[in-house]
Amino acid sequence: MKNFVFLFMAAVCLTSLSLTGCGGSEPAVIEAPPATDEVDPATEGMTQEEYDKAMEESMNQ
Repeated sequence: MKNFVFLFMAAVCLTSLSLTGCGGSEPAVIEAPPATDEVDPATEGMTQEEYDKAMEESMNQ
């Protein structure tokens, strides 16, 4: 009989958790960090043509 009471109490506790939920009432919204353009310090201030020329020279070495 004691096992029945223990199992009944456990079932009531688990059922109440499933009905109420474990978390808070408000949903949490996770936002992504703002997008930033990363500039390579080695190529900063170069035009696309200068960059392409430097890449061609490094490939030919």
